[in-house]
Amino acid sequence: MIATLSLAMTPILLYAENKFDGKQLHDANCLSCHTPEIYTREDRIVNNYRQLQERVRQCELANELTWFEEEIGAVIKYLNTNYYHFNKNKD
Repeated sequence: MIATLSLAMTPILLYAENKFDGKQLHDANCLSCHTPEIYTREDRIVNNYRQLQERVRQCELANELTWFEEEIGAVIKYLNTNYYHFNKNKD
């Protein structure tokens, strides 16, 4: 019974994990304003994880995207994983 329920829930869990795809959200919304080189330039304005969180939220508001918290988090995770590599627990 538990194994059957577990197998039945697998598609739902996979959907939940993929529903908020940070790369897809980023590419569809952020690339209209700038290129990814902005994340790696020497004089970038984002220098720690907290600033990254704040910047993504500012961009989301400025562009009136009305993202859910999970979508904002997915974009933050995508940017941090692929460009910034900040320690989330350290500023």
